[in-house]
Amino acid sequence: MNINRIQNIVVRIVEKQSISVGDVTDLQSAVEEGGFITRAEADALFRAERMAPVACASWSVFFIETLTAHVVWERRPTGRITEADVAWLCETIALPRSGPAANVGPLLLSLLREAVDADEQLVAMALAESADADGMSSITDDRREVRPAA
Repeated sequence: MNINRIQNIVVRIVEKQSISVGDVTDLQSAVEEGGFITRAEADALFRAERMAPVACASWSVFFIETLTAHVVWERRPTGRITEADVAWLCETIALPRSGPAANVGPLLLSLLREAVDADEQLVAMALAESADADGMSSITDDRREVRPAA
């Protein structure tokens, strides 16, 4: 599979602390070669989201669409988000962030829209991420930095 290629692109992203249009194009090519992504590749994409404080506009679309396809449509049972998927999302989202990870909330909302049914914990995570992104959370940290336009 393309895990080494995706991992290498993510290492490059983390080192330079930004995601460019070229990075997204490279990631799209790697995903298209395999036709789908693995959990390890999904972890790598989350790492890029968490660790790159600056990203181009095309990153948002790619990140949300690719991970929605992975969680909802590429895993079994198709269209359902399992307890194991929710546990993985909880663990992954809770990992430290060096950037705002502004696409996590929209990803969770996309998962809720696409899935046949939604786990209550997933709904709670989506609401918490959306509240945090809107600045309504009482928790103050560095995640609310504004990403400059690329």
